[in-house]
Amino acid sequence: MSLAVPLPCCWPDPATSASECEVASEEDRILRAVRQHLSLVFRVLRRVGLSVEDADEAAQDVFMVLARRTAEVPGPAERAFLVSTALRVASDRRRQQASRPTSALTVELPSPDPAPDELVELRRARAQLDEVLDAITPEQRTVFVLVEMEGFSAPEVASTLGIPLGTVASRLRKARENFDSMVRRLHSLGQQRVG
Repeated sequence: MSLAVPLPCCWPDPATSASECEVASEEDRILRAVRQHLSLVFRVLRRVGLSVEDADEAAQDVFMVLARRTAEVPGPAERAFLVSTALRVASDRRRQQASRPTSALTVELPSPDPAPDELVELRRARAQLDEVLDAITPEQRTVFVLVEMEGFSAPEVASTLGIPLGTVASRLRKARENFDSMVRRLHSLGQQRVG
């Protein structure tokens, strides 16, 4: 028979208070969340229309929100909380961008790993994907990105966005139709240029 004794969150130190242990535990949780979900948050931010630079800053904002609200977010809901927060942050940033004058030149610095010809192809593919996604309404695009690109289930998307499952299905169907239509259009344009 074993006796279950709760272990303290910090190594027993007479100078360590319970509140210091709680702070250390929250910091550990934030660091773990960043390690586990940063790439997901960044991809969602990029695919809903933010530039690399804006997505990088917005991702920091998302995790700052989590840091402020850690006590309110149960562990199992953390992923959904981060995605829904990312969507709100992206929406806010797009609204801010719409009210700002736009720059004529934006440059994305590539990763140093791929060869130059691969970089050109990757940039072209990313630009085409962004063009196709830009043609989809923001509501449809959000559902499409979460389901088709991030692997969320329809019920997860409904829960994350706080919308009915039928709305998710409808938006996803329309987004898929628009996506397929845009891809066919780009493909036919590419064929016309070559031929």
